[in-house]
Amino acid sequence: MNKHLENRISMFYTVRDACAAHTATWTPLVPFATAHTEFLDALKGIEDNMEKQDLQLLGIAKDKALKKDEMVEKALEVAQAAYAYATDSTDLELQGKMDFSRSDLVEPRDTVVAQRCQGIHTEASAVAASLVAYGIDAADLLDLQGAITKYVDVVSAPRTAVTVRKGATAAIETGVRDGLAILNDRMDKLMPAFKLSDPDFHQEYFDARIIVDLGGPGEEEEEPPVPPGP
Repeated sequence: MNKHLENRISMFYTVRDACAAHTATWTPLVPFATAHTEFLDALKGIEDNMEKQDLQLLGIAKDKALKKDEMVEKALEVAQAAYAYATDSTDLELQGKMDFSRSDLVEPRDTVVAQRCQGIHTEASAVAASLVAYGIDAADLLDLQGAITKYVDVVSAPRTAVTVRKGATAAIETGVRDGLAILNDRMDKLMPAFKLSDPDFHQEYFDARIIVDLGGPGEEEEEPPVPPGP
């Protein structure tokens, strides 16, 4: 989400808090109370979509990390058994192909890790019968292939998440436009009713309506709304 939207959402929260501190003042003015309810609804919609953005990628990242760990653990188990077999049988070529540390499988890019684990599976499968004595059977190789497949599938998930995030961002933009319209065209216009009856609320409200540039502390992104004159 860009700074432009963040600045306005921050202003929405400040306005919400200013209104919450003076509920008894504005509640009797029904049009203001109605607009205020709609404003809070717009803010809630924005929050829901912000949460959707965050949880989408967070959930994918955790799922990918879990599946990567499962794949790497199984690949290391198979590789180390195959390395031991290669050592006993003086198969230097296979020994070299199975010489992996944990960091060799954890640190590279996603696709490289998957390829390395697939290579371990391929080489181990070629000597599968011999690996039984070393604690690796057909079920282990099947588990490794399954773990690789699951990991490869989840690696592409962030691309799908981009579509979800775009939808959520569009909804946030709509919510911000709706919230601004409620403030500009309704709540701001009704504030003169409180200038004399509750000058503190009147001042706090228009102070809250100032949009502050979050990228530069204390800097105003744009001119605040001008309180209506007497």
